Amino acid sequence: MTFSDAAAIFATRLPGTDAYVELRQAMCQLIKNDTENAAVYFLIFGFARTYVMLYEDQEVSPTFAEENQKVMLAYLAILDDALKQNDKAYVYNALNLVVNQYENSNKTF
Repeated sequence: MTFSDAAAIFATRLPGTDAYVELRQAMCQLIKNDTENAAVYFLIFGFARTYVMLYEDQEVSPTFAEENQKVMLAYLAILDDALKQNDKAYVYNALNLVVNQYENSNKTF
C-alpha cells in the first residue's frame, strides 16, 4: 500500500474512529516499508492514534467527526503531493506546513 492508497481509502470511510484505526495501521506498515519517508508516516500515525485515544469511547457529533476528517484529508493531501514530488526538501517543507497548520488549529487530535 502506498501513502496515496491510504489517503484514498481514508477519504472513502465514514468519519469515525474506525477510519483512524485503519489509517494508523497503514502508516505503521509504511514506516516499516519506506524508511526514507518515515517522518511523514509517523506524523499521520500520531494524529490518527491520538484521535482514536481521545474519541473511541465517546459519542461525537457527526459534524465534529466530519470536520476532523476534512482536516486530516487536507493534511494527507499536502503530504501526498509532497511525496509525489520525490524531493526531500519539498517533503520537509510539507511536513513543516502541516505541523504549523496543526499548531494553529483547534488540535482536536
